[in-house]
Amino acid sequence: MPAPEPYLTIRAVRPLVSGLQVMGHDPTPFLTSAGIDTIALGDPDARVPWGAVLSLIAHAVNVTSDPNLGLHIAEHAEPGSLDVHFYALLSSRTLGEGYQRLVHETTRIELNADGERATLRHVMPGGMTAPRQSAEFLLAIWVRGGRLATGTHWAPTEVRFGHPEPPDARDHRRFFAAPVRFATGENALVLPTALLDTPCDRADPALLAVLERYAEDRLARTPETHSFADRGRAALLEELRTGEPSAARLAARLKTSVRTLHRTLATENLSYRKLLDHVRHEQACRHLADGRVAIAETAFLLGFSELSAFYRAFKRWTGQTPAEFRGDRGKAPN
Repeated sequence: MPAPEPYLTIRAVRPLVSGLQVMGHDPTPFLTSAGIDTIALGDPDARVPWGAVLSLIAHAVNVTSDPNLGLHIAEHAEPGSLDVHFYALLSSRTLGEGYQRLVHETTRIELNADGERATLRHVMPGGMTAPRQSAEFLLAIWVRGGRLATGTHWAPTEVRFGHPEPPDARDHRRFFAAPVRFATGENALVLPTALLDTPCDRADPALLAVLERYAEDRLARTPETHSFADRGRAALLEELRTGEPSAARLAARLKTSVRTLHRTLATENLSYRKLLDHVRHEQACRHLADGRVAIAETAFLLGFSELSAFYRAFKRWTGQTPAEFRGDRGKAPN
């Protein structure tokens, strides 16, 4: 059976509607085109298919002729339209505590600190990266929310997007006030770890406790979706540690047949090769951006039997050689 399509509550739609309205656009035609009932906007617990939300954004980009619409919506949406997420961030003691309370109904948000740098990362089911407009909206809204919470115009150390660089990225660099990297295999903010200790201006422990109980109750009532691709991605990460992977080895690890592996991935619009490619791309970018793993070792860790094969794959993924990619980030060793 095909994996069920993820659903979002109308809370995910409200900031989009708010941003469009503030920018002078009538969101009604976009909602109608996506099959989202405008009456549902009044019910925060109403649920809509994730695909409908993507359709709304795509139609709005087309009609407004704004290729950076996701970023611009994040800049202009009324903060109150962000609902419980924004108020939990505002009420937290520090920015780090606020970011640890970010939740999403169908995806994963990870905050990992490593020495002087911390990474706030958005991960979709199967380890895939969100489409461009969604990714740019999310990362921009995280930064805007963090700036409002702390009352400071701080900047990330680096912004990473999984999609290719658009023809004009000046707006991205203006908003984030930081290096913005594209085709990195992930959607993430890299922050100074010390920034996470920045106090939030409106910290309110009592309100935060109420918001946390509300969020926990809502999450408990949200159906969990564990896709086959999620399991496949986790298994591939294990397989890569033992040498060059194969569909047969992955199927064995997942306790299924190769035929069923291919058929089930197809129901999620994936193939074994595409899933492996994505996992390798993502891990390669992380190793190379981090800088503590040599290029040759990165190729070995990703299961490539020859360094030349890794170079060809990486050039296909990013348009750069591994050395060029690492050079852009000022990293070593090679």
